[in-house]
Amino acid sequence: MHFLKCNKCGHLNEVKSEYLVFCDNCHTKLENNYNKWKEVNPNKSFEEYKQIVCTSEEVKIEKEKIKKNTSPKRKFKSLKYGIGFIIVFAIFYAIGHFSGESIIKIFNKPAFNKEMMQMASEMNKNCPIMLDAQTRLDNTIALPDNVFQYNYTLINSEKASLDIEGLKKYLEPIIYNGAKTNPEMKLFRDNKTTLNYYYKDKSGVHLFTISVTPDKY
Repeated sequence: MHFLKCNKCGHLNEVKSEYLVFCDNCHTKLENNYNKWKEVNPNKSFEEYKQIVCTSEEVKIEKEKIKKNTSPKRKFKSLKYGIGFIIVFAIFYAIGHFSGESIIKIFNKPAFNKEMMQMASEMNKNCPIMLDAQTRLDNTIALPDNVFQYNYTLINSEKASLDIEGLKKYLEPIIYNGAKTNPEMKLFRDNKTTLNYYYKDKSGVHLFTISVTPDKY
């Protein structure tokens, strides 16, 4: 096994895939994550990255930490805080990416639902995109009746192993608050758009949908 050390808290994070970006312990972005390293080493592979950057140190205490982190309670806590840490970015990534005069022009045009379809098409040119080691933004969809939907996949989780209601209850106030207060969402608020956040597990099984209707913001 290979591990990537967090420069902030010193935790050794097991490198299971190239998508490891945040520390499992303190949720700080890892400075030497694979994607950042790949930018300056475009010709090197993930296996070379593990050999060069990561450590294979496997002391007893670290094994105990890894084992503890796989317990159902700890797994849910880690997943919950991991998603919580990036949820604002996950929710507003696409809308923020296309903010500015161009998007304002889109929303100022008539036939609002049709223009949302155009917006979704532009956003989807950057999808799918990993938002952290757990969450992938698959795409966005403009639905009838002034509904805009973000589709996410929790790539390391299966429905049977999750406390779905607990996770949903944890995310709802974060999402509601973001939709209500984030400046990037003002155009949606002004047009009384319903925002859907649709989550699937790694097998594509629907977990839950959080809907932010105009009365919630």
